Amino acid sequence: MFDPCHPIVREDIAAILDLPLPWERLAGRHVYLTGGSGMLGGYLALVVVGLGGRLADPPRLSLLVRDRERLLARLGAALDPQRCIVLEGGLNAPPESPFGLPDVVIHAASPASPRNYAIDPVGVIRANALGTLNLLDRFARERPIAFLMLGSAVYGSTENEGAVHEESFGAVPTLDPRNCYIESKRMAETLLASWRAQYGLEFGIGRIFHTFGPGLNLDDGRIFSDVLRAVLHGQPIMLTSDGSALRAFCYLADTVAGLFHILLKGDGASAYNVGNAANEMSIRDFASLAAELGDPPLPLQFGEPDMGAYLPAKTSRGLPDTLRLQALGWLPSRGVAEALRRTYQSLRP
Repeated sequence: MFDPCHPIVREDIAAILDLPLPWERLAGRHVYLTGGSGMLGGYLALVVVGLGGRLADPPRLSLLVRDRERLLARLGAALDPQRCIVLEGGLNAPPESPFGLPDVVIHAASPASPRNYAIDPVGVIRANALGTLNLLDRFARERPIAFLMLGSAVYGSTENEGAVHEESFGAVPTLDPRNCYIESKRMAETLLASWRAQYGLEFGIGRIFHTFGPGLNLDDGRIFSDVLRAVLHGQPIMLTSDGSALRAFCYLADTVAGLFHILLKGDGASAYNVGNAANEMSIRDFASLAAELGDPPLPLQFGEPDMGAYLPAKTSRGLPDTLRLQALGWLPSRGVAEALRRTYQSLRP
């Protein structure tokens, strides 16, 4: 169970709030956040809540979730009932908040697990493309607002390009169901750009690379979830490939810091890569680092993926060029070993 009051979580949120960002841009604002029950959405919510001790007129926060009780069980201990409200509903018809229309919308609700790509690709498209459209239709027609969308690498096949910058679009086969995520996020990005052209929307997009930290879902099928679940249960770490694929791993607090740089310092019309290129390593090396958290260290084993429940990535490398985000003043601070240790400690009883 995620504990929003865990010392590591508190330390992460305080470090983000200590960053020299123009937090006053959120003073007195109404922030409408989707996906607060997730790993990223939860940290985003905690930062907004944390501004209650930093600003004379802190923001109000509306959290749209499908399951109100689940959100309260997860974050309730940290929420200020005077300035936070939990709305139970869906992206098909986003409800209005008692706080009125929002000044800022943060869209963090998105099925990001490879398991979803295998068993519910239509649901992925609904959340990413139609969910974005419905939020824009509901809140961004009559008045200009700021909109931050959490995306992912949408580049397709860029195997020979090295680090991909924000214009490095590769090929995306449209008849591959695994591309439900990429294609729906691309559509969502085009919607934001179109809304800016037609309605004056101010938007920012965080294209998030491999991120993990406190609050991750241990059952979502991604490599960092699988290895940490194995460590917590003292089981061998199972890899369903040879482990040679390269990934750039970023600690959750560093990613969330990047997202607030985009929201508060971005140009209002761009996408930004959010990832830690310095943390690039093979899946096997990442698993080996995680294995060292066990006492004694855990063995690595190799097997075959269950293709009916999980669609593995077809790219062998995913390295972000983050110069655009760094130009806003952002730099990541945690290496892979430290990120694994902090996440592991936050998950232990």
